[in-house]
Amino acid sequence: NCRCPLNNLKINMATQRRAAARQAAASGGGGGRAAGGSNILQFYTDESPGLQVGPTTVLVASLSFVGVVVLLHILGKFRS
Repeated sequence: NCRCPLNNLKINMATQRRAAARQAAASGGGGGRAAGGSNILQFYTDESPGLQVGPTTVLVASLSFVGVVVLLHILGKFRS
């Protein structure tokens, strides 16, 4: 156990964060978020705005990009 002031500062900051979280949970406040079960899963619902791309599309696009980069590296070795 260290008696340094930095360690005490970290403990005080963590205690303040927990107290603020408890107070926000008790008051029902979400800091401007809509009530009614707003959590991280809200971003993956059908009602979320923006472009909706499935995981298969992301996987195919990323693997295609990696393939193109590899091919360009191979072509660059032959051209130089």
